[in-house]
Amino acid sequence: MKTIIFFDVDNTIYNNTLGLIPLQTKRLLEELSKKEDIILGLATGRGIGKLEIIKDVLPFFTYKVLINGSIVYHHDEIIYDYPIDIHDITEVLEITKGNHFNVGMVGVNDEAVNYLDERVELGMQELRATTPKVDPDFYLHNKIYQLWIFADSEDRIVDVAKKINKFVVYPWHKGGADFIYPIINKSFGIKKALEHETDFRLICIGDGANDIQMVEMADIGIAMDNTRFTELKEKADHVAPHIKEDQLYDFFKHLGLI
Repeated sequence: MKTIIFFDVDNTIYNNTLGLIPLQTKRLLEELSKKEDIILGLATGRGIGKLEIIKDVLPFFTYKVLINGSIVYHHDEIIYDYPIDIHDITEVLEITKGNHFNVGMVGVNDEAVNYLDERVELGMQELRATTPKVDPDFYLHNKIYQLWIFADSEDRIVDVAKKINKFVVYPWHKGGADFIYPIINKSFGIKKALEHETDFRLICIGDGANDIQMVEMADIGIAMDNTRFTELKEKADHVAPHIKEDQLYDFFKHLGLI
């Protein structure tokens, strides 16, 4: 039986605070990639154009479940995608208009916000060390797979989410969140990726609210200790050391997973 392991990117593989992949994580991925009975996958909120930060290890991954499950790659080929309907995007823009919300739109290779301010810059630097371009019409000439909403507080985002009931919300810092269709999540994308795989054990590891379903679904679910979401740890079978401790190789070794 083979083992398939899906890793989240931000603050699981990649230490966003230090701007690097910890040495033990690199060693772990390198060693796992050489084993014939192990297949590696990514499951992330990022699109393909935003994976430059892990370019050193990217060739190790057979499957890439991107933008929270709305696009699935097998090697370099898209095998599934589920874009947001343009009418639903228009509705979100109308609901948030004039209420001091920034709306971000995520395409397959690029992303944009309807307007830029310090709140967006700080939020994006904290999470992904990038600044999106400004293009309020981005959705008119690109397929959009995920929306972001930025506000002054998480409470304001929760309040607006109640009005935008076609979407579910995944907070990722105190003033920003992902908005995606209820059917779409990382576990959904992983199932699509693995439709033709048989006889395998599934391991999933992550740190975010958007990792809860995949960790719960996995045969072995692992939460990073640096998560701020208690539910993720509750659903996980194991809790890996905080990313700043750089002990992921030792952790996998201790569990007999390598």
